[in-house]
Amino acid sequence: MTRVGPWVTLAAVAVLGGGLVVVNMSKEDPAPVAVETASASAAVTPGAVASTDQSAAPAPDFPETADYVGTIGLASGGTMTVSITVEGDRAVAYACDGAKVESWSQGSAEGGALRLTGKNDATLEGRLEGQAVQGTLAIGAKQWAFTAEPVQAPAGLYTYESDGVRQSWIVDDGGQVTGVQRAANGTTSAAPGLGTDATATIGGARVTATKVSGADHVG
Repeated sequence: MTRVGPWVTLAAVAVLGGGLVVVNMSKEDPAPVAVETASASAAVTPGAVASTDQSAAPAPDFPETADYVGTIGLASGGTMTVSITVEGDRAVAYACDGAKVESWSQGSAEGGALRLTGKNDATLEGRLEGQAVQGTLAIGAKQWAFTAEPVQAPAGLYTYESDGVRQSWIVDDGGQVTGVQRAANGTTSAAPGLGTDATATIGGARVTATKVSGADHVG
């Protein structure tokens, strides 16, 4: 009869135990690997990236040339008319009440936004919302919100200057004209009428006004 010594028995147990360890480890390893693979796949899912990019719509920009006109109701019961003319990345704005108050400003027209400044702390800031410009006009300590709609020629902004006297007119799409005359000494008054052919009678002579563009320097 052959006797199995204690060392042989222990060796067999050790081998068996080692086999169990290997089996147990082989059963536990795949799960973490599978989780990591799924996580990495989710992190680089092409569809999610494409969806994010498509949701960021570009900001609207101004046409190469455009004119906008709007009116602002005043607390006094009158109105202030605003004209904005754009050319390229530049813009000029003029606002007047048709009697004594007027304000010029000019600056950038980029990314659908206007940032214009002028004399006497005048500012006009606005943004293209759909087809119209919405923004804020400030003259000195006063400011007003406005909406200016697009207009087509002959509507727009016009000026005529001679001997230091300047007339400025805003023409809307309905042919209504609002203007102010500034004398050489700086005093202001209502501008003479402007015809549909952009002519006016000044000092007894018939003159032709010049249409202002966004690239002009006026003010």
